[in-house]
Amino acid sequence: MKKSVYFLLFAMLLTSCLASKESSTEALSESHYLIKKIQKKNSWYIIYMKRKDTLYKIVSKIDTNFKESCNKIVVGKSYNFDLHPRKDNAPIIGGVKLDPVGFTGCYNFDNRTTICLEPKKGIYELFYTNDLKGICYSKL
Repeated sequence: MKKSVYFLLFAMLLTSCLASKESSTEALSESHYLIKKIQKKNSWYIIYMKRKDTLYKIVSKIDTNFKESCNKIVVGKSYNFDLHPRKDNAPIIGGVKLDPVGFTGCYNFDNRTTICLEPKKGIYELFYTNDLKGICYSKL
């Protein structure tokens, strides 16, 4: 009888701990982005991040002046970023934001580098963040 009471108490304690861990993981994912993949293309990093069910594609210029002690982002880790859509950088003339004419879904970042959207993966916009210098996380 005592053994079954102890077992029942242990099972309840274990269940409550697991439920607590799940809710804290959900809270973390609400404001953080999970790094899925990092690629290099010429002078740019292409970083794939996920939050909830959405995949984001972030473009960050490679920083050749980075310090060895910088906080490099790591695939599989989560970070809090302030993301901004690339289309927010469209020119404004007379108070009107201009959309690119004949937009093909690709952006030219320099004379050698074109980075495209990936609608088949659910990526309909490119993003940037001031929280990254290359792949160094600058937000504290």
